[in-house]
Amino acid sequence: MLDRIRQEVAEEAKLIFKEIIANESLAPHVDPRLPIPDVFFGTGEIKLIVLGQDPTVKDAKKRREITVTLNLNKRGAVRNYLSRVCRELELDLDLNVYATNLFKNFFVKPPTQIKDFEIFEAFVPHWLPLLKEELATFPNIPIITLGQPLLRALVVDKSKGLVRKYWGYAIDWQENPPLPFSFVLPEDNKLGRRFFPFPHQPSLRKPFYKVTLPAYIDYLRTQAFT
Repeated sequence: MLDRIRQEVAEEAKLIFKEIIANESLAPHVDPRLPIPDVFFGTGEIKLIVLGQDPTVKDAKKRREITVTLNLNKRGAVRNYLSRVCRELELDLDLNVYATNLFKNFFVKPPTQIKDFEIFEAFVPHWLPLLKEELATFPNIPIITLGQPLLRALVVDKSKGLVRKYWGYAIDWQENPPLPFSFVLPEDNKLGRRFFPFPHQPSLRKPFYKVTLPAYIDYLRTQAFT
């Protein structure tokens, strides 16, 4: 079944990308030379969905090397991060994870660096329907998202677009226990599914996320895996 899903997603993504390239306002912001990376899926029972933003890494020379979502077919910081999350959930990344991006295409540079165009507003309508089709294949599987820009692109109310709010952040977090954890409710986001927002891997350098990560993973486990 997963091979069929991968093929269907790839074919639909190519059609959407052709429409984007033909759009005069969107085309200047994408790189048509780079093929869309494949989704990543484990070889066993899928028990966790990982949702990334897009494949556009900062180093343009390395983009051509990315052939699978989040580069999860190769060793690296993101794979190590997600492997840790999976281990603490008693899952195996290579067996139990389906990973895909909201935006399947490469941009000319990372979207957060594009200041003269509302990338997220412009591209979400093109890619969101395909993503919702993908997720519908796994109706009861927990979803985690990576990164604050992606969270902001998915929530209906931008004031709910801070990852740290779901992780119980308070100014005095180092002196006191964190505030209650939470997740994004289906009615509060464009996916219509609940999901658990995680910071992207580079943000783990921040003390709050580094310290709080194990507890939020445990929260995810108790909410979605018991």
